[in-house]
Amino acid sequence: MELLKLKSKLDQTIQESIFISASGNNRPLLVALHTWSFDKENQLQFLLPYVEREDYNLLLPNFRGPNKRFNKEHKKACGSPFAISDIIEATEFVLKNKNVDNSNIFLFGGSGGGQAALLAQARAPELWTKTIAYVPVLDLKMWLGENVEKNTDFVDDMLACLGDYIDNKTEYYVRSPMNHVEEIVKARNLKIYIGKHDEIVSVEQGIEFFKRINDYSTNCNVYFDFFDGGHYVNYDQVIRYFNDTEQNGMIDLTK
Repeated sequence: MELLKLKSKLDQTIQESIFISASGNNRPLLVALHTWSFDKENQLQFLLPYVEREDYNLLLPNFRGPNKRFNKEHKKACGSPFAISDIIEATEFVLKNKNVDNSNIFLFGGSGGGQAALLAQARAPELWTKTIAYVPVLDLKMWLGENVEKNTDFVDDMLACLGDYIDNKTEYYVRSPMNHVEEIVKARNLKIYIGKHDEIVSVEQGIEFFKRINDYSTNCNVYFDFFDGGHYVNYDQVIRYFNDTEQNGMIDLTK
């Protein structure tokens, strides 16, 4: 396990990532993003058994840490241009300096990490071979309203990171994947999992996102799975998708 310390091109600060090298040569790279309330170590316990089994390289960017007021960089967290650049810069550093298979670069995030994965997908569509966003936050304006109604701690998180909506509409807009459909449909291979019974991020966000993707393009490599579950990640499913040599497991029945 190696702690990478890279200087951000945007603000010249030192940003950390964890890198774990595969044992074999020229193995895939999995870039895994932490969830809303945690930092770079968040996905380590969940993914380490899988990457050891599959012999993947693993990169865990911090991308400005948790979307919480206690985080001193909270203004630059929560899908800001700084956070997304950190993800891309750390990935590019590993591709240039580590022994990885540049043709198999996988990006994964769940919940707040799913939001960040979709924003990184939009920013650098050519970089990722396959991307998974699991139960992602898709529209921060909509999510703020949902959480005000339920009186949750996520309201304070968004106010800390983004400010109030009335005075900071641009921040809510820019950091929401819902508003980057034009770039997201350029994905080489993207799968989005939406929980029908998700009590954290409403299924209505997923439905609206599906409609926008479908209205923009019916001929893209973006696939939705509205599964019969809540706000969780099926890691077996994630790894199966990345290992699938057929695009999304689809078989051409016309041949």
